[in-house]
Amino acid sequence: MSEPVAAAAPAPKVDPKEARKAARLAEEQAKAREKAAALAAFADVFGAAKLTQSTTHKSVVFTDVANLNASLDGQQVTVRARVHTTRKKGKLAFAVLRDNTDSVQAMAAAGDDTPKELVDFIGQIPCESIVDVVAVVSKVEAPITSTSQTDVELKILKIHVVSEALRVLPYTIEDAARREDAEGIKINFDTRLACRWMDLRSQAANAIFKIQSRVGQYFREFLIDQDFTEIHSPKMISTASEGGAGVFKLGYFGRDAYLAQSPQLYKQMAVQGDLKRVFEVGPVFRAENSNTHRHLTEFVGLDMEMAINEHYYEVLDVAEALFGFMFVKLLKHTKELEAIRAQYTFEDLVFQVTPETIAELGIGIIDENVPSTDEYLARIHNRERRMIRIPYAKCIALLNTILENKLEETEDINTANEKLLGTLIKKRYGVDWFISDRFPSACRPFYTMPCPDDERFTNSYDMFIRGEEISSGAQRIHDPELLLARAKSLNVDLTPIKDYVDSFRLGAWPHGGFGVGLERVAMLYLGLSNIRYASLFPRDPQRITP
Repeated sequence: MSEPVAAAAPAPKVDPKEARKAARLAEEQAKAREKAAALAAFADVFGAAKLTQSTTHKSVVFTDVANLNASLDGQQVTVRARVHTTRKKGKLAFAVLRDNTDSVQAMAAAGDDTPKELVDFIGQIPCESIVDVVAVVSKVEAPITSTSQTDVELKILKIHVVSEALRVLPYTIEDAARREDAEGIKINFDTRLACRWMDLRSQAANAIFKIQSRVGQYFREFLIDQDFTEIHSPKMISTASEGGAGVFKLGYFGRDAYLAQSPQLYKQMAVQGDLKRVFEVGPVFRAENSNTHRHLTEFVGLDMEMAINEHYYEVLDVAEALFGFMFVKLLKHTKELEAIRAQYTFEDLVFQVTPETIAELGIGIIDENVPSTDEYLARIHNRERRMIRIPYAKCIALLNTILENKLEETEDINTANEKLLGTLIKKRYGVDWFISDRFPSACRPFYTMPCPDDERFTNSYDMFIRGEEISSGAQRIHDPELLLARAKSLNVDLTPIKDYVDSFRLGAWPHGGFGVGLERVAMLYLGLSNIRYASLFPRDPQRITP
């Protein structure tokens, strides 16, 4: 007897809506595969570039955007650049390609030799992506005013994306490059600094650091030519050397160490090692909770120290020649200066008084032994190097001509009065740069040599640009007993830096020097409103990243 046959299970009901959805998905996937297959045929013309992994070497000759000009008309070139902007209109696609501060217009028109797919591809490339473009240089009839290369454009033959940018940017380069007084979107400063690598792509920011680089270069160049030796002092030290305040502490193999506030003591000791002229370019650390427009907790120090024969004026003579050399050299970099000026308006620095002002005010001439009959005892080195020096007490006197609350000649000048002094100096002498010397003893470190004629003052000096101090220096005390006495009078314990004191016990050269902040020089030379514009990745009490 046969087994009964089981009834077949009923077929599951198909939801018509789900069936239509699945059919549409299958259709879309099929179209996507067809499109991908079609685009694969254009892989040599456009698309993603092969990942650069150092598999070839000098197989392609690239032309810099800066070198594109009418002399290349009709020639095929390969350019690697950023996509600054793209625009698609019908069968035309335009892109502005940017490389540093240089830019060029590129275009493609769909036609017999140019597939429409290429035009579509160009129109959807995210701004700030890096691309390789093979194109023909074409001379234009009318200048292109929106790019730096005004006389040519590129007719795109091929374009491949080397590195694709995110489609949503933290901010646009146009916003980053907008003038401070212009209408439109203003980028929050913290937002700008949080994505600093983006900010640096704007022409002004990029140019600021090229100028800053030149400041460091010319500092080195001048001093090396003047027989100075570059040194590199330690940045981790065993004690808070200069009074104990404002230093960063760190662990050092079970004991405390500190980040150096400056190379001050070491450059002095180097001079006593018969390196009689030394300089250093290196990081400086200040644990000062100063949230101002001109202070950083880490900056680049430009320091020099030298043996002197008779007078600290020997140091000032070198300083004036050094700054004059830098200021003149910087004027050569017109492309960078104009890029900065286009966003941050500033006037060229005036650092020498005119012969007419010298004669009118009776400014003294040191090298010619011409005494100053100027009311504020201003003097210059000689008639060729006309950078003025004014005693500190006379700076106080000049300030007191307009201050309601008069200052004592030994009082410290605060930031507001410092700016005011710069304004008064500019009005009277016509210069943005000056030196003030003979600072009060209470305002200077323990190692500063007292004035021989009045111990209320010291053989010290500051240098100013546009009403702000950029450099501080002095003749140093080279007599160990006087050094100990001076430290005692200021309640400074020199026991932790006994080696420094001992360096003057085996025969010590009289000496002096000064220190300069690289970022502050760049900031004030360029008339910038904040030192953070001139610091690559600023460090201040509020910022330790990126």
